[in-house]
Amino acid sequence: MKLQKYKQKSFSKIGIIVFTVTCVLLVAGVFFYTSFASFQTKAEFNIIKGTVQDLGDVYFAYYVDGELVSELPTQNSGYVFESSSCTHDATVEWDNSKWAPLVTNLTQTRTKCTLYFKKTKKVNTVLGELEVYDYIPDFTKSACDDEVCESHEKGIFETTDADGTSYYYRGSVENNYFKFADLWWRIIRINGDGTIRLIYDGTIAHDNGEISDDRQIGTSQFNPRNDDNMYVGYMYTSGDAHGLGTSSTIKQANDSFYTEVLSSYSSYIDTNAGFCGDRSTLNLQSGVGIGTITTYNRGYLRVVESDPNLICENENDLYTISSSNQGNKALQYPIGLITADEIILSGSSGGVFEENYSQQKINSNGYLTMGSSFWTMTPAGGYNPFGYIRWYSMVFYVNFSNNFGAAHTTNTLGLRSVINIKSDVTITGNGTKDNPYTIS
Repeated sequence: MKLQKYKQKSFSKIGIIVFTVTCVLLVAGVFFYTSFASFQTKAEFNIIKGTVQDLGDVYFAYYVDGELVSELPTQNSGYVFESSSCTHDATVEWDNSKWAPLVTNLTQTRTKCTLYFKKTKKVNTVLGELEVYDYIPDFTKSACDDEVCESHEKGIFETTDADGTSYYYRGSVENNYFKFADLWWRIIRINGDGTIRLIYDGTIAHDNGEISDDRQIGTSQFNPRNDDNMYVGYMYTSGDAHGLGTSSTIKQANDSFYTEVLSSYSSYIDTNAGFCGDRSTLNLQSGVGIGTITTYNRGYLRVVESDPNLICENENDLYTISSSNQGNKALQYPIGLITADEIILSGSSGGVFEENYSQQKINSNGYLTMGSSFWTMTPAGGYNPFGYIRWYSMVFYVNFSNNFGAAHTTNTLGLRSVINIKSDVTITGNGTKDNPYTIS
């Protein structure tokens, strides 16, 4: 009994000692592990000297204009992504619309990627020095600054036209107001020859996305009939896919606006730049573009693929006046319409024809959105539209929410004239609604 009792007492003491030592070791271990982990986190941060983001064990450092900074520059702040370098052979693709990196080939933890950003470049124009983005936007996405859009691009971008580098306004910009002939206009782009392309926007200044009939000159059919391919033309001739014999209904309305309102300001309006109503065809079989042969114009493909192009393929489709050194020289007055390509560049609509019309990503507060539909001068073709039995001649238009559509040429839609201002005029103002650009 004693021996047994003695042994039991000794076992209890040993258990207490073991338990106490174990607890001490556990507490010490937790303390040292926490301290070590904190030290490691701090050391990693100090090495990077930037904001640490954990995206599957990826860490980022940011260089802006060659200087290491602690935060990612915000979108539309004047900076663009330039390049990247990563450890462990990882790579970075930059999504400008979401303003976020996409890391690929990630094979190891604690991968560090260094991202380099640069300021928009400055260019001298007739409007003065402008900040311009030189990357190519994702045209499948509309560009605006509300929750509807996938892309929040906003600013001036560059592309190429037949005369050189063109600078176009994209997104919900508020610095492209132009007052001319006692009317309000919005700048679409600065053409490659330095002239300024304007679209009519009303007798008073309007906010982006503001719904108002004042933002159009009136309404018009594109042409009086829709049963022949020739009626997709701003001018047309029976039996000639690029004919120029007859002025379209909308051209006549446009010409009337010029003679009644703009003719006394003609000394400021450029007469060389043209307006492209591209009738080049997508399908190459014989006879396309005339009569009722099913035809898809190349503008149709550019809209479907969100791939704008400012170079007019056929000289007979570049509408210019007789004194111009380019184009068809068929216009009496230097006035036209916006093209579908310019609508895409503006960010008004993206993802066109993605399964169906409802998939478009609209821009409800774009500088072109006015709450009603208006014509472009880009033909879509002559075909049987989905859900219709009849064949129609079709031209692209922009609807009330800035979605693209292809309308029968007999539809009555808004007229928004487009003109070009000379490159040698003196401009004052900064392009805002309160201080618009004007000719001095």
